[in-house]
Amino acid sequence: MTNPSVVVGVDGSDASLGAFAHGAWEASRRGLPLRLVFCYDIPPSFGVLGAGAEPLLGDEPPAGVAELLASLAEQAGAAYPDLAVDTAVIAGGPGATLVEESRSAALVVVGSRGRGGFSGLLLGAVGTQLSAHAAGPVIVIRPPETVGELGTPPGPAPVVVGIDGVPDSESAVAFAFDEAAARGAPVVVLYAWWMLPVSQLGTAGNPFAGPPLGEVDLAAAEQEARRMLAEATAGLRDRYPGVPVTLVPAHAMNPVATLLDESQQAGLLVVSRHGGNALTRLLFSSVGDVAVREAACPVAVVPEASVSP
Repeated sequence: MTNPSVVVGVDGSDASLGAFAHGAWEASRRGLPLRLVFCYDIPPSFGVLGAGAEPLLGDEPPAGVAELLASLAEQAGAAYPDLAVDTAVIAGGPGATLVEESRSAALVVVGSRGRGGFSGLLLGAVGTQLSAHAAGPVIVIRPPETVGELGTPPGPAPVVVGIDGVPDSESAVAFAFDEAAARGAPVVVLYAWWMLPVSQLGTAGNPFAGPPLGEVDLAAAEQEARRMLAEATAGLRDRYPGVPVTLVPAHAMNPVATLLDESQQAGLLVVSRHGGNALTRLLFSSVGDVAVREAACPVAVVPEASVSP
């Protein structure tokens, strides 16, 4: 069985070139092939590869795509001589195509903005679609200037991972530790909560079985949050003894805003995507969507094992 690839969606934009640089580093450090994917079923009003290029119409890929991919493959090979690089030009919408690619990928990397000055309309929408539906981890590079030169690893800014109090956040936390170890960066594990942790919400996850919110003991709630954070990271501390860890329980009316604030100083923001019960879906289902649109640093969305892609 062939090794899974690190898949990068490219469209010729500066944002996708940032995704390419980061994806090449991820593939190299994981010892996996790099797969560069261009999707050309794009409405012509979204722009072209370059000034004077033909509109993106018909069944043929636009002019310049083969040259673009060949150039990127050559650059990746020069920066990482042991890296295997594969390229693909696929007829189809970029979101659906990359979601399908994610089924056999170790990681998918895309930029946060697409071509031709239509910020957020092309790759921005793709990042949102991937964060909701990808079968594996996705990194959305936002903004493009957060990525260094090709061949240069990311800097040692903290990797921030947000957990939401449900038991199945292990994959996101493990992903954050692995990224931090590769970057020589610390991990900040954040639980931003506006109510008691889930374990204090009452029996069988029923929030109405616990005490009224006005009677909540905030000190006890914070202690429970710290216990939960320590439990969520215990095994990973042993596996990555060189990674500094900071546990941050934060009582906040808007947990998503707290994560976005943390992203201002972070090198990567990691959030999980999972099923959970009806309450946790209501509270946390939009976190990844907001993060890939508004965070000040690259965002990784990691689906948990309980999620069906």
